[in-house]
Order: sequence, then C-alpha cells, then structure tokens
Amino acid sequence: MRPRFFPGIGVGASPYNPHMPDVDLENRLRPTLRDCAGLRLCVAYSGGLDSSVLLHLLARLAPEGGYVLSAIHVHHGLNARADAWAVHCARACAGLGIPLHIERVVVEPAGKGVEAAAREARHAAFVGQDVDWILLAHHADDQAETLLHRLMRGTGVAGAGAMRVRDASRRLWRPLLEVSRAELETWARAQGLGWIEDDSNENRRYTRNYLRHAVMPLLRERQPAVVQALGRAAAHFAESEDLLQVLARQDLATIDPGSPDSRAVLQALGGPRMRNVLRHWLAGCGAPIPSASRLALLCDALSGDGPVRQCFGEYAVCAYHRRLWLEPAILPEPMACAWSGEHELPWGVGRLRFESGAPGDHLQIRPRQGGEVMSLGAGRPRRPLKSLCQDAGLPAWWRAQLPLLYCGETLLWVGGLGFSAEALAKELSWRPSWLAPDGRWLD
Repeated sequence: MRPRFFPGIGVGASPYNPHMPDVDLENRLRPTLRDCAGLRLCVAYSGGLDSSVLLHLLARLAPEGGYVLSAIHVHHGLNARADAWAVHCARACAGLGIPLHIERVVVEPAGKGVEAAAREARHAAFVGQDVDWILLAHHADDQAETLLHRLMRGTGVAGAGAMRVRDASRRLWRPLLEVSRAELETWARAQGLGWIEDDSNENRRYTRNYLRHAVMPLLRERQPAVVQALGRAAAHFAESEDLLQVLARQDLATIDPGSPDSRAVLQALGGPRMRNVLRHWLAGCGAPIPSASRLALLCDALSGDGPVRQCFGEYAVCAYHRRLWLEPAILPEPMACAWSGEHELPWGVGRLRFESGAPGDHLQIRPRQGGEVMSLGAGRPRRPLKSLCQDAGLPAWWRAQLPLLYCGETLLWVGGLGFSAEALAKELSWRPSWLAPDGRWLD
C-alpha cells in the first residue's frame, strides 16, 4: 500500500494552511537531544503522520546528537491493511538507514475495550526493547484529548496530569508533546513526507475520536488556543500530583507500616491525606490503584478499630488492633512436614528458621486443625490457641498459617506464641522462628 497524502483536513488537525509560517521543528527538538550522545533511542513508528515526523527529525539530528537510532513497529493485526502498513514502515526505515523491529502482538480486549487492550499490547512490546528510551510521537492535541477523556471519566489529579514528557519508570519519552498536530503536518508537507492514515481514527464510536472530530473543533471555534490552554492545565495537575507524592512519602515514613501504632498514625492524618497515602502505598508496591468507591470503603474500615483485610490485586491491606500492614492476598495452606535439623524450611507464604542445635527427637511441623490448647509456662493454665492468638495480636485469618511444632503428640511450640510449658521444661538447645505473612520473624 502506498502512503497517502491528505491535502484537505488532516485527521484530528486544523485545516491545512499553505500560508502558515515555516515550522522549524529541528531547532525546537535540538536542545532536548543535547545530552543524548551514546544513548540508544527507539522510535515507536506506526507509519502515521506523527511518528513519521518524529522518525525523520531524529534521523536528521542523529549525526550531531551522537545517539544510536532504531525503530519499532507494533503489528496489532486489527486492520485488514496492517501487513501493508508494516511493509511501508520497513521501506521508510530502510530508506533512512534505520534498523526496524516489527513486533506482532495479540490484542485481547476482554473486559477493557480494544483501545486499552491495544495500548497494553504496545507497551508490553516496548518493555522487551534493549534501548535507553522509547520515543513516542504524542503531541499537544493528543495531550488535550487525553485530559478531556480522563476528566469525562472522573479522573483524579494524577490522571488529569495526563501524559508526561518523560516517564523514566517505563523509559518513555514524548519530545513532541508541546508541538501541535497542525505544526507536524505543516512540517511533513514542507519536507515532502508521506504517511499512512488509519481509517479507524474516523470511527466516532471511540470516545477519543469523538472528542477529536466533534468536540475539539467546537472548542477551537470558541477559544482558538484551547489546545495550549488544556496543555497548561495538564501541566498544573501534574505539578500538583508531584506535590501530593512528596506529601505521601513523608506520611508513609511517619506511619511506618507494620509498626505497633501504624494504624493509629494513619487515622490521625484525616480523610484526604489517608486516601492520598494509601494510593501511594499501593502503587509503590505494584498493586492496582483502587477506585474512589473502594478507597472510601477501605478508609472507612481503617478508621474504626475492627480487623481489616481488603485485597487489591496480589496484595491485601490489613489492620489488627493498632497495626497496619500489607501481605499477600492469597495465603496458601501449609503442608505438614518433618524437621530433621535443617536451618530453614518453607512454610506457606513464609519460612521457618531454626537457630542452633539439632532436634534430637523426631519432630513434626503441622498446620492448626482447631481445638488445640497450650500452656505458655509452668503453672500457667492451658488455653485454646484462639485465645492465645487474640492476646498476642495475631489476626484470625493467620490461624490456618500458624506452624505448630510437635514431638509425637506433644505440642512444643507455636509460631508467634512461643514455647509451651512442656518444651520449656526440656531446656531445648534449638530456637525456632516463623516468617509471618506481614514479613516479621516471630518466635
């Protein structure tokens, strides 16, 4: 398929004006590339207008920039012409002498929509590239549409910050984010570039396309500089989010999750700061960010004094008495095993560690079955493990995780509770400890 020029109205752009002053994108981009010598830069190249301009700009500036340039084309397979687009990209890169990697992906939209699924597939492809930065051709109009789209969904400050110029955590760089699409098209036409138009961008069933074709023209008619204004708003939101992150880090250090009074310290922050620090804490652990409604439910639960265990992805936010901590969402049931003198043994999500000595007797470690009783010292009454766990501050959902160490049918030790009176009378030479779900070693 041959690349197509569109002499009329470009998709998502203002009407092309042949009298528009020359656009000097090379000099605008040059300062941002000043410190890129020796870096490996990879352009996410779709073959469309935006990425075509970015690719040609970087190719021209490479000799003076001293960076190593390559490109990646993600083949989604969603359009009947996807193979032709890949061919076009390969020819364009060959003409510029730029290595191109074509990555074929499978888009699975179940539960998230085609657009979101395709975006996830692209970013997964980017992760596998052995480069310093993936350069994306998002521009100022994209930023304005992103902000409007997220505001329509009730986004918070972080989402309203829209796209950042650089995202170091994912190695993404958007050097054209302050350049309008009209400027990109003017430059492309002046240079005689060809590009591919994806006809799916005309489908107003997708909210982004509806904003681009129906909403943005009306806003431009009312306020010609609306794209720049929305870009400034996104920058203000991003700055506010940065400040909220600083505050969250300070609050999290004060709370010190896992410490004896961590829940009480969290409660003292009050609602807005509680929600802010909980979002930051979960995000920092790699857990999914909860919706506003789920976050409100979590804050309500943590504001009381009852036990709390709410799961977010692979993690659970837990509180018991005055303590707050994070643990794995799934706690697999431990399996009984014998101890033959090993220094460490796996146990559920944690481990068992034995200091000094050897068992001497045949010892077995078993999970709790229910109904067990134990005395914690000579002259002290035998009490149910349930009561002893409550006194020790061990939450009810840990009871199936407790390691119970037996000699025959005599209970010698329980993780988190300590030795039984029978074990203390033996003056044993070894001392066990248990790595609990919250990451603490308990005797």
